[in-house]
Amino acid sequence: MTNSLPKRVRPTRNQEEAMIEARISFMRFCPFFCHYFYEEMEEYVTAEVATLATDGRRIFVNPSYLESITPMERCFAYAHEVDHTVLKDPQRMAYYAAQGYIQYADGTRLPWDQKLANVAMDLRINAHLVEMGVGACNPAWLYDPKIKGDEVFEDVYRKIYKPGGGGGTGKKPGDQPGTGNQPTTGSGNQGDLPKYGDTQRGGRPDKTAQANGGSFDEVLAPYQDPVTGKDDLPSEIEFTEAIARAAAAAKAIGKLPGSLQRMVDEILEPQVNWREHIRMVLTGKIGRRRESWASPNRRRIVLNPAIYLPGKQGHGANDVTVVVDNSGSVSNEEMTVFFSEASAILADCKPKLVRVIWCDWEVRRVEEARCLDELEHIRVEGSLGGGGTDFRPPFAWLEENNIRPDTLVYLTDMMGRFPEDPKVYPVVWCATTKQEAPFGDTVHVEVRR
Repeated sequence: MTNSLPKRVRPTRNQEEAMIEARISFMRFCPFFCHYFYEEMEEYVTAEVATLATDGRRIFVNPSYLESITPMERCFAYAHEVDHTVLKDPQRMAYYAAQGYIQYADGTRLPWDQKLANVAMDLRINAHLVEMGVGACNPAWLYDPKIKGDEVFEDVYRKIYKPGGGGGTGKKPGDQPGTGNQPTTGSGNQGDLPKYGDTQRGGRPDKTAQANGGSFDEVLAPYQDPVTGKDDLPSEIEFTEAIARAAAAAKAIGKLPGSLQRMVDEILEPQVNWREHIRMVLTGKIGRRRESWASPNRRRIVLNPAIYLPGKQGHGANDVTVVVDNSGSVSNEEMTVFFSEASAILADCKPKLVRVIWCDWEVRRVEEARCLDELEHIRVEGSLGGGGTDFRPPFAWLEENNIRPDTLVYLTDMMGRFPEDPKVYPVVWCATTKQEAPFGDTVHVEVRR
């Protein structure tokens, strides 16, 4: 399936209803995964997979299988596939399959076994979803309470690897999957037995998964375009922006658990420099294009029952306010780099209006740009300043003028007096020092002198 996509099938009415129920519970209980799914992935209905699968861009769904499990198990299954994608498991599959082994820091080298890898990935992801209370984990599905959701896949693979294990499941001959036996450890000695389903409040075991050693899906290598040979995956920038927006959406409604926040941080922080971080944070706040409930997305309206998602408008925001600290401690080099990056980001987000406020201990100058090219002209002109630093005047000026921007971005060295958290619009602080703001998002700007 890496070089050709399977044939689509049309689900029956009952199967379509099962898929609708899956989407409803997915949106209700997994806003982070759901947001990423609808933005970067595609639901692909086919009978050429036995259950479910993902290649990092699509969730392949066998409608007959999906109909056979409960609505909450469907929610768990969809979240499971997106978790694979967020953790880049399809890319890992392709990389290690080509390499033929996993090399560890201590010199250990384990041969690559794709079936065992699927088990290791499932054990880690199922533990993660169980810890977060997402949906319902079927009694037959792979789960070991001794494996935690924040473990690295390669470490789980090492735990369950058994030298000379044959089929790659790591089980002893004669073991029956889904009945209380677990893969043995890499030492070759039998480990403690897992407890399939001890997180499940009753329920009927999934016989299809039982017959497959507890696995209810498959991780596939990314689909490759047969002409270009390129993987059909989001770019790194698209990926980080989508993760940021999904996290912001879940956090806005109070459904971003600590374990999920840590996972997001681990995915984003080690990989991005400050420019990408600014882009990720700003795009997460503003969006590429503005969403509006006044104009529902017609492609996402599903009947019986109807599911509505916001439609897209042409602009990412109506009003973005940029405040520049010109107290004298922010250098020309820092301003140049900041304005360059801000211009590129805002051009991508397409706001209707960019307002620039220059402030040291008071507001010195306010300008508006409706064409983003004007930002450079504003930067070159600059403004009088050089006094002390007080962050309160711009917020007060906006309040006095009854202005509520969609997002406020503040470039500063963070050495000044902060206002109280306005709590009415997002604030992103682009800090030229290591100081953290008491509210909003802080991005640390690095400029080589």
